[in-house]
Amino acid sequence: MIRTTAVADVLAMIRLADSSPAWTMLRAHNAPAVLSVLSAVFHDDNRQVPGTELVLAVESLLIDIREQAGMELPKSGVAYINDWVKSGYLIRRSPQGTREELYELTADAHIAIAYVQQLISPHRSVTKSRLGTLFASLHSLAAETDPDEATAIRRLEQQRDQLQERIDRIRTNGVGVIPDAEAVEKAREILTLVSDLPTDFSRVREEIEEVDRGLRGSIVEDQLHAGDVLDNVFRGVDLITESEAGKAFNGFYEVFLDPERSKQFDAAVESVLSRDFVTELDPLERTQLAQLAETLDTSSGQVHDSMTGLSRSLRRFVQSREAESQQALTKAINTAQQCALQLAQRGIKPYESIGYDMELTTRQPTSLSSWQLYNPMEYRIEPDMEVHQPGEIDYEAMRRRIRESEIDWEELRQAIDDVVEKEGRASISDVLSAYPATQGLASIVGLIKLAHDHGERADGTELLQWQRPGGKRFQARYQRFEFGEKIGRA
Repeated sequence: MIRTTAVADVLAMIRLADSSPAWTMLRAHNAPAVLSVLSAVFHDDNRQVPGTELVLAVESLLIDIREQAGMELPKSGVAYINDWVKSGYLIRRSPQGTREELYELTADAHIAIAYVQQLISPHRSVTKSRLGTLFASLHSLAAETDPDEATAIRRLEQQRDQLQERIDRIRTNGVGVIPDAEAVEKAREILTLVSDLPTDFSRVREEIEEVDRGLRGSIVEDQLHAGDVLDNVFRGVDLITESEAGKAFNGFYEVFLDPERSKQFDAAVESVLSRDFVTELDPLERTQLAQLAETLDTSSGQVHDSMTGLSRSLRRFVQSREAESQQALTKAINTAQQCALQLAQRGIKPYESIGYDMELTTRQPTSLSSWQLYNPMEYRIEPDMEVHQPGEIDYEAMRRRIRESEIDWEELRQAIDDVVEKEGRASISDVLSAYPATQGLASIVGLIKLAHDHGERADGTELLQWQRPGGKRFQARYQRFEFGEKIGRA
């Protein structure tokens, strides 16, 4: 029996090694860089990151890792992001009504990052808090599955007597609180449970999307008639919500949205944060406790929005008759494949008639001999042309138009010379602090070009900031260059 189980486990692990993104992520040659970058960008929650923000963050982190850790990472940030999407580490979404793609970690990526974090900061395997949670859960399970009325009444009476005894003891001796060390242990046990939630949310979201794909596939393959789906929709039966994954999530979400329980939750968090033992937690743990409600709200809200969007999309898919066109296309493809298989089995020669007619497109092929050379004289310019009289030139308007399409090198050189004259030496960020980028990204590119031509490479990197005309601010990390003398005009 043991040998059979061992062989089955080996086969299962071989399958996982080839198909699990979490396993692939951990054994990748640049796994430390991938895990650290994704962990730093997405933190501990299941937040979505816009594409531009993700690219800037990844590029900045890759520069630091190359310089300070000495890892060889030859690709650009965009290339690595595309690789991570293909490998199953990231999910790329394009929600309706948004102009930018959103990225988030997959459930497998959460699992891999959590595993490595456990190796870096291992928790104690056995704690009083964990054993207490185990005993309480086991006792609750035994009680809630016992059908004996007498046992249930006796258990409740014991709980009543224990509560009365505690009340009498408090009235006599006052409230006895647990030691700070035990309180810290319980708080960390709560944070350990919370750290598993992003993985659970990602898994539920992927299961809901799999249900949606399965429903669409069933409709297209005619296993589930579109009319039946539409009837269920009109009767108020949401097929995605009624799925196992949908029911599991709704059970959690309804509890979280309950106003009374939500207020109790917020009050409990505020009460815990006001206790003296909280100072013994590290700053990151205190932040996680303070943002506990926000983390749950954001992560669960994303899953709820995804489930609602998929439900609406499924309705549109059925109501817009798109399902019927997909069914027709699928049937046509299946018919063509069956015919091709029959012809292949018959072993027909290339010039033999196969008994099928093919409708060609409206564009018919023609012979090269029928083509004619282009004659420019057929498109000659007529001599009668309207001649505009010269007028006055608005030099300021011309300067503005030139600045819209060209980098103002004179302005950048003057800014560099002014800062160098005052400070003696200046980096790109020093110049931007004194003279903000008036042309946005174009000014940044120009300063980088001048730094490569006239500056000196310094140690480390620096953060470059600029603002677009619309008011939106951007920042990027780049190699540090310093100007040691004036560069003057070109």
